[in-house]
Amino acid sequence: MPRSASFRAVIDRATPDDLTSLVTDVGPAPMQIGAVLLLDTRDGFDPAKARDALAQRVHAIPRLRQRLEPTPFGCGRPVWVDHAGFDIGQHIAVVDAPAGDGDLNAVLWVAADLVATRLPRERPLWAARLVPIDDRSAALVVVFHHVLA
Repeated sequence: MPRSASFRAVIDRATPDDLTSLVTDVGPAPMQIGAVLLLDTRDGFDPAKARDALAQRVHAIPRLRQRLEPTPFGCGRPVWVDHAGFDIGQHIAVVDAPAGDGDLNAVLWVAADLVATRLPRERPLWAARLVPIDDRSAALVVVFHHVLA
């Protein structure tokens, strides 16, 4: 193989903006972004199928399976690497609305709790919750750290 056509590994380093998001993430309120998507489930809601559909889509987006790995002193900024222990079950869960309220306020409590709970840095920095609301609707709550956004 000609030298110019040889394979070169690409190192995906954290950007200066990534580092800013990480080092300023101090105090009780984590730098996380959340979204609530309301789902029409009049045709039925199977939480296991919904979880599996999300898992398939996550595998199509490499960054959602990666974490930042620090480098030795003097070797530059942290690098994005595939998380060897990636387990979709650590990121997606089905939860009931608090106290079985079954309304949007209960979903917002789930969302507020998830956004306010610091995501573990040793895993990819996102989480999702599927929340059945009633026979006609459910919600998907998704939270990402700013470094992914």
